[in-house]
Amino acid sequence: MHKETNIAKAKSERINAAMGRGQKIIWFRDNMDQTEDDDEEEVDAKLKKKVWTMVELRQLVDVYLARNDEDVETLLAKKEEGKNLLQKESLFLQLVDLEVKEAKLAGVEVPDLTNGAVVKALRAWDGDLNSITTIKLITCKPASIIPIEEEAKNSRRGDGAKADKVPQLLTEQQAIEMATGMAVN
Repeated sequence: MHKETNIAKAKSERINAAMGRGQKIIWFRDNMDQTEDDDEEEVDAKLKKKVWTMVELRQLVDVYLARNDEDVETLLAKKEEGKNLLQKESLFLQLVDLEVKEAKLAGVEVPDLTNGAVVKALRAWDGDLNSITTIKLITCKPASIIPIEEEAKNSRRGDGAKADKVPQLLTEQQAIEMATGMAVN
C-alpha cells in the first residue's frame, strides 16, 4: 500500500509540473503574435513570421514577467492601506517575486521561438500535455537585464569610459541572498 501511495504521489507531482510548464507554453503561444497596438495588419504580418530574434524573445520574456503587475499593484495597495492579505494573496505575491528573481538570476524556460520548427509546432500545438515534448524549450533571460550584463562585460574588458556608467553587479553571495532572502556565510 505504501508503494502505491508513493507512485500516486510521484504521478501527481509530474502532472502538476507538466501543467505549470503547459500554462507557460500556452501563454507564449497566445501572446507571441501580440503587439501593443494590436493593429490587424501588423498582427497578420507577424503571423507570417517564422522566427524571432533573441532580442525579441527576451522582450517577450519581459512581457511574460509583467503579466501579473496589475494584480501585484492592487495587492500591495491593499497591504499599504493596512488591510490584511489572505493567505492565498500573500502566497501569490511571494510566487511572483520568486519568479522574477529567478528569471533575472538564471533565466526562464521558454519555447525556442528562434527556431522555425519550434514556432510551427507551437502554432499547431493543441494544448495536450502529452505532446508538450514536441516543443523545445530554452533558457532565456529578460531583456531588461541584458544591457547591464553587456556593460559589465565591457568594463571587465577594460573599456574605461563605460566602467563609470556600469552599476555594480551582485556577487554570487549577494545574488543568493537576494533570491532566497537568507544570509549566506
